[in-house]
Amino acid sequence: MTNIKMLSLIGIYLVIFIDNLGASLIIPMLTSIAHDPVAGLISEGSEGFRNGVYGVALGAFSIAMFFGAPLLGALSDVLGRKKTLLLCLSGLAMSYVLLAYALVFKSLWLFMAGRLIGGFFSGSLPVAQASIIDVTEEKQRARYIGYIMFFVSLGYVVGPLIGGYLSDPVLVPWFNLQTPFIFVAALSVVNLLILLLVFQDQKADAKKRAMTLPNPIANLLDAVRIKDIRTYALLLLLMLVGWNTFFQFIGLYLTGGLGFAQQEVSNFISWTGFGLAFAFLFLVGAAMKVLKPLSMVRLALVLMAFCIGGTLLNTNPYILYLLAVLGAVGFGMSYSGLMAQLSICVDASKQGFIMGMAAAIAAFSAGFSGFTFGFVANISVNAPIVSALFCIGMAITICCKKH
Repeated sequence: MTNIKMLSLIGIYLVIFIDNLGASLIIPMLTSIAHDPVAGLISEGSEGFRNGVYGVALGAFSIAMFFGAPLLGALSDVLGRKKTLLLCLSGLAMSYVLLAYALVFKSLWLFMAGRLIGGFFSGSLPVAQASIIDVTEEKQRARYIGYIMFFVSLGYVVGPLIGGYLSDPVLVPWFNLQTPFIFVAALSVVNLLILLLVFQDQKADAKKRAMTLPNPIANLLDAVRIKDIRTYALLLLLMLVGWNTFFQFIGLYLTGGLGFAQQEVSNFISWTGFGLAFAFLFLVGAAMKVLKPLSMVRLALVLMAFCIGGTLLNTNPYILYLLAVLGAVGFGMSYSGLMAQLSICVDASKQGFIMGMAAAIAAFSAGFSGFTFGFVANISVNAPIVSALFCIGMAITICCKKH
């Protein structure tokens, strides 16, 4: 592989890293953003309103990604990979600048606009994956595609640490809630320059292709319509709603329920990233050799339920960090097992359809969790975590009945 292609790959992997860094960056900060009347976004407002803002900020990002990811994938076939990735990075940089300015001016609408724009342009994973296929040789392709999950997991490890530590004025006096957003905006610009200088589209005829507008809602409806995959799609939805609710609202629970400092919340969420990396890079492949996909899903769901329930029953930070790792391992294995099971249910010509359907379910579930359970948190700060456990319990029940 030439040096230019290697630099192109680095730039593409950095896009994937920034996408997932942005998704996890805000979790340890969001309690302060929504609930701190001085440093945060809302000077005056009830507890219920603040919890609603917390949830809507999470849901808006994911719903925008739900519509953005398939559209960006289709757009890349018309404009080419390079222009689409540059567009994504420009949108991301703009979104993080908007978020920082929204906090300065305490503008809720500007903040939500930043979340919507960031979510829409964070849906670049299909484009990045297609770009990797374009610039690699066939015999090396599987290895380089496999690195995608490493950079996805790395984003979830580093993102919470950036959000928690770069916003803490105790560490550096000029750090504040805007600092992490400015940092990631600058990182997006650096990535944009790398791609602008070294990345070359491999598809010379990209501009000649007609663009077909994707319909992510149709992907969700197909999951219900097709009998062979209906139950497994429901399992995937329940598992993802459970995990997303836990992941999105754990910061609110740890801060409001257990009195954790922002850095402790960052550490907890970062440990989930380590669990994801360990599962995807090491455990899933080994488990697939000895277990059928659905058997692996059952065991992984039980592990998730144990860890989420254990989080509700423990206050020791070190035990909670361990539960974070194990819960993320359970999520990684259950997700991989369900994807394998769905893949088995259709022939080779429909594998792309399964990937698109799963991506639609993933984005929809994250948006649904944010919009719904932000208001559930008005009951108590542990109500979203209890709801997450309930969803995983329902998934276990369905999975155990499925032969």
